[in-house]
Amino acid sequence: MERPTVVVIGGTAGTGKSTVADSLVGLLRLKYPSAEFLEGDSLHPPANVAKMTAGVPLHDEDRWGWLEKVSEESTANAKKNDGISIITCSALKKKYREYISNHSKETTFFFIMIYASKEEIKKRLTRREGHFMKANMLESQFADLELPMSIEQEPESRVITVDGRLQNHVLLNVFQMAFDLLKFRPLEVQIWEIFHLYRDETHPDGRDADFQGVHVDLIINELSWVHVASLKNELRKMREAGKLCNPDGAGQYYVVNKA
Repeated sequence: MERPTVVVIGGTAGTGKSTVADSLVGLLRLKYPSAEFLEGDSLHPPANVAKMTAGVPLHDEDRWGWLEKVSEESTANAKKNDGISIITCSALKKKYREYISNHSKETTFFFIMIYASKEEIKKRLTRREGHFMKANMLESQFADLELPMSIEQEPESRVITVDGRLQNHVLLNVFQMAFDLLKFRPLEVQIWEIFHLYRDETHPDGRDADFQGVHVDLIINELSWVHVASLKNELRKMREAGKLCNPDGAGQYYVVNKA
């Protein structure tokens, strides 16, 4: 019934991806208590780490296996943690973002690309310790960088520039972007989420036997950005598919528990 969601925080080294991801997951936990943040760099194979430590740029053939791990691990993490996960991954090229998404087709991937100028990144990397990315590798990263050009070309991706900006304002912009992107998930996924959130809030002890279902008015209120007719049509399709039931024909919907 569920479709996991992964938000990828991308960009070159030194843009603050980890800081952004850590802050975002902290906010998301208000809604998704078990959401986690994964550090994509930790998924690089030893050969990649050795190359980067030696100051040797990675090529496409070095990255495919890593991108598969990013896709697989973030999907698995989302499945076990409220259906959502945050992961950092440079995702520099459009084809890398497509590869991540296509490798786990059961998952909805969104990308928030953090951009900073080469000059700003150089300043950050020269004072950064404990990371294998060398300042002299920056040229290759910028040569590979393909930022999403438009929502029409990459509707699942957004870009935010951090040069000359206050960090807290950048974080607020990222939070808004993330929640706006989550509105583009399949409508059925968003409806299931309302059921789960309502159940968890009203029955924190997990006693599903006491769960009395969700009224259509609550779903309409919580998904206010969706046209009411579209919501009711999706509920009808879920009912006809045997996923929900509406026994009295009124506004209360119940999950159909299949053995």
